Amino acid sequence: MTPEQPDSPIRPNEYRFSYNSFLLMGFIPVVLAVWYCVRHLDTGLALYVKQHAFGNSAWARYTSSIPDALLYISLSVTTLACAGFWYRASHARLDATTLTCKLLACAVPLSYAAKSILKYVFGRINTRVWLIAPHEYGFHWFQGSEQYSGFPSGHMAVFTALIAVFWRLHPRLRGVGLAMLLLLAGALIATNYHFLSDVIAGTYVGLLAEVLAWHIAGRDRRFQGVSG
Repeated sequence: MTPEQPDSPIRPNEYRFSYNSFLLMGFIPVVLAVWYCVRHLDTGLALYVKQHAFGNSAWARYTSSIPDALLYISLSVTTLACAGFWYRASHARLDATTLTCKLLACAVPLSYAAKSILKYVFGRINTRVWLIAPHEYGFHWFQGSEQYSGFPSGHMAVFTALIAVFWRLHPRLRGVGLAMLLLLAGALIATNYHFLSDVIAGTYVGLLAEVLAWHIAGRDRRFQGVSG
């Protein structure tokens, strides 16, 4: 059976080199952007959101009651991706969809594990806890309890990794994926769920997790015709 081709031709070596190089070169700018936000933007933006958005009692009540379903989402996506890959590979459907399932089954749990470890290491106070206890602002190293688990954003890490898989293998979906990430980032900030720097760091962690997943699961000779 001839493998299904991705949405548009991609030259594997050129794409891989440029994408990985871009991420590596972006490390220092990301660190600087996070540092600047921590020092100069995060608290002011959080206070602005509190004054202008949470002045509406209905908005404050609704956003504070949204459950954190990230673990269940990650488990569901990973399980479905594993099942999809197993089924399609066992029926010799070695196409872009099968490779997408394989990468999702690796990238999503990797990003979730990475954000969990980093949250424990950095121990940054959550935005909503900080609004109640401003003197606690900052990083509380290796104290990643529930109230010190703001950095990086786990939602941005996991969903960035997920969308990065589609970005790599399905170029026609890139616009939709980027719009979804921007909406998610805006929602996390507009609900004071995260500081701006948490969102930036989470996005970068998700991109790195997807690249690691590619190096672990994407280099499969069976998918040479469809890999990005």
